[in-house]
Amino acid sequence: MEGASKVISKKRSKDSAAGRVSSTDEELIRELKKEKIIRHRKHVKIATGILILILCIYMAVGVVGLHYLQKLTADMPELNVSDLTSEDSSKIYDANGDLITEVGTYYRSNIHYDDCPESLVDAFLSIEDSRFFTHNGFDIPRFTASIISTLRGNTQGGSTFTMQLIKNSYFSIDDGDNSVERSATIEYKVQQIVLSMKLETELSKKEIFELYMNKLNFGDRIRGVEKAAEYYFGKSASDMNLSESALLAGIVNQPNNYNPYHYLDWSTERRNEVLQMMLQHGYISESEYKLAKSIKVEDQLVGADKLTEDSSQYSEYVDVAIDEALQMTGKDPVLYGMDIYTSMEPTIQQKIEDIEAGNTSVQYFSDTLQTAMISINNQTGEIVGIGGGRNYQGGARLLNRATSQYKQPGSSVKPVLSYALAFEYLGYSLDEVLVDKPITLPGESRVLVNADGKYRGDVTIKDAVANSLNIPAILTLQKITAAIGEDGVIKYLNSIGFSHASADNFDLTYAIGGNTFETTVEELAGAHATMMNQGVYNEPHTIRRIEMDDGDVYYPDNQNKQVLSAGSCWLTDQLMYNNVTTTTVYNYMQVLQKSYPTYAKTGTTDWGTDGLQYGIPEGARKDKWMVCSTSQYTNAVWVGWDKAEVGGSNYFNQYQSNLNIPGNTNLELLNAEEQIPNANLSGVGRSSDVQDISYVYGTYPHVEDSDASAASKVITSQVSSAGLSNVPLISASQYASGSPELTNVTASVSNSILYINWNAQDSCSGGTRDISLHDSWNNISKTGTCLADTSWLFGTNTTYIAEIYQNDTYVRTITDKDNSYSGYASDLTSGVIKVCGYYKNSHGTSNQICTIAGDFTDTSSTSTDSSDSTDESTSTDG
Repeated sequence: MEGASKVISKKRSKDSAAGRVSSTDEELIRELKKEKIIRHRKHVKIATGILILILCIYMAVGVVGLHYLQKLTADMPELNVSDLTSEDSSKIYDANGDLITEVGTYYRSNIHYDDCPESLVDAFLSIEDSRFFTHNGFDIPRFTASIISTLRGNTQGGSTFTMQLIKNSYFSIDDGDNSVERSATIEYKVQQIVLSMKLETELSKKEIFELYMNKLNFGDRIRGVEKAAEYYFGKSASDMNLSESALLAGIVNQPNNYNPYHYLDWSTERRNEVLQMMLQHGYISESEYKLAKSIKVEDQLVGADKLTEDSSQYSEYVDVAIDEALQMTGKDPVLYGMDIYTSMEPTIQQKIEDIEAGNTSVQYFSDTLQTAMISINNQTGEIVGIGGGRNYQGGARLLNRATSQYKQPGSSVKPVLSYALAFEYLGYSLDEVLVDKPITLPGESRVLVNADGKYRGDVTIKDAVANSLNIPAILTLQKITAAIGEDGVIKYLNSIGFSHASADNFDLTYAIGGNTFETTVEELAGAHATMMNQGVYNEPHTIRRIEMDDGDVYYPDNQNKQVLSAGSCWLTDQLMYNNVTTTTVYNYMQVLQKSYPTYAKTGTTDWGTDGLQYGIPEGARKDKWMVCSTSQYTNAVWVGWDKAEVGGSNYFNQYQSNLNIPGNTNLELLNAEEQIPNANLSGVGRSSDVQDISYVYGTYPHVEDSDASAASKVITSQVSSAGLSNVPLISASQYASGSPELTNVTASVSNSILYINWNAQDSCSGGTRDISLHDSWNNISKTGTCLADTSWLFGTNTTYIAEIYQNDTYVRTITDKDNSYSGYASDLTSGVIKVCGYYKNSHGTSNQICTIAGDFTDTSSTSTDSSDSTDESTSTDG
């Protein structure tokens, strides 16, 4: 009350001074109390205002903070556990199931938590995240200590295993040596924390640790502890000891600097740091620490293995398998883990690589001369060996000349195109007589020739193939096209693997692999393998099956398709067998004679006039091919140049041709294939649909008896059942004097090019055949050999006639001295095109047969004229 007394005294003094009567002490006390209450209420009001202000500030900060947090996480990745799973590296196996190599951006094998040794878990906990099993994905004490340490200039990581897993999955760029955090900003750090805490609610600690261990970078393209254990110690991670576990735990901090293969001292020092931390956290005893520290790191290393070497062994095969796996699965084996089981035979593949390196009998006369080769299993279509070219460097997935380089195949296609189809649709026999004479293509004045510039007249089908004559093959294709049309020919070529064959660029030089006909070594081998496999086509492939990490299994497509009769294929095989065994001509294929049957065909293409600008003589040889088959394998070989260079001498002279590089290459491949266990080299067996027929030699269609002339020669030959069905045997009585018989007329039209085959005989007599060419451009008079005098049966001086109708309206008449025709007849791109053919000769006029050559009532299917092709790049064969 001392303060109150003073106030009262002052009050009284004032009252006395003013001359007023003073209040009683009680009244003064009541007044003072009232003032005190007023002051208190004022203070309370002020305090309340302050509290409200503070609350408002807090609320404002909260709103701003929440808004800022939302801003920081606006573009945060969506957490998906599958994103955290690391793919194994892809493994490629050979035909024996042995590992060839591993491929991938990185090499990785995943491991389960339960397979991790205790020392490995403890090592990582001690050095990276000691409170991992207790925090919620974000270790606040560790993170705070990290910030303080960093501010003091001593950089220290504060991320948990969970945060590192999130960072490595969403926020880092793996540059091969280190995982570099992408734009290490506050924004990304906040996102890492948020995602880490979220992940901890979805997965167990063991699951997170497992994912973390499988994603870690251990340097040299090695990812995950399992692959790291294999790479550094040659063992599984489950078998590692304490020292090895500590070493791996130390490497991940700086995979490049702590890689013991590159920096042994630093890696040893780092391992010892990890051991010290394990001792400090009580994971190991003092004696364990000392023992592990005493081990020399270099004594535990096994040496960098082939996974990280730039080895080129088998890379030609591996590169093709990788590309094929991508096509099969839609996923790149470099990025997605898969087990790829191939058909590669190491013995054959090694032989191929030795050939390309010049380590065999095959010697190359020029550094710029290139080669490509492939070996295929006839029955399965499996590629057992690939040669993509000389000096092929591994790991780059470069141009593989065997699978990706398209070139004119030359005469190597003759057996599988003209003659295989002739056996099927024209009823040719193995002793067919063909005509070799000067001809022109529709709309062209250029006279086609054989490689030697000669015309022989009559030739047997075997000699035509063995000598690789161009004209008989072209004339045969002309008759086939009349029978099945251009579309039928293209459909067949596509069915045996020639992907670039198209009606848009078709002309009769397809028969000799020239002009617009282009293919690869792989495609050519696949087509020939079909002949050896009784007409069953298997698209060539390196991969038997693929097993994905997710359990999916893939197998090759486009397999086991019957595209031609077995009988026609067997007859084709016999022509190629004769190429090797014939003694009437040297054709480079005799070098392939073995104790077992071999089958072969060569091909050569020339520069035409295209090489003149490079100093290459006109018509000089630029590419040489040879396909060689056994009953088990087909080998296709190309030798030539990638391109011409001025002064490069990029062509074969006669001496260089005689080196027979394709033949010697095939011989080396045959020698390697003989070493494959259980290889079937017994030869191609005759199929059940091959028939023996007896007919008058030199007749076509085949005349089954010779009752009209005792001098006629009857032979027994072989035809396919399909061919005999299409062109049956006929009797000589049908050709009685004065009434010649026409048994069939075939015709087709495409792009306004009309093809007609009268299926009648061009007769010759006296050992001489007229092979003159008389057209609007040329006047060539020549004679050739007549192998069989059939004039007594078919007459002489034959003229072939065809009347052309469009929607039953007469268009024109074609007259020709040859028994087949191709040329521009008129604008035959609409309506129904009908051809009525017959012939006249010394025996009289034959009957007339009409056939529909084309139906273009659907105008959307019409095509344009392509008969004016003047491509000078032609195919020849020596």
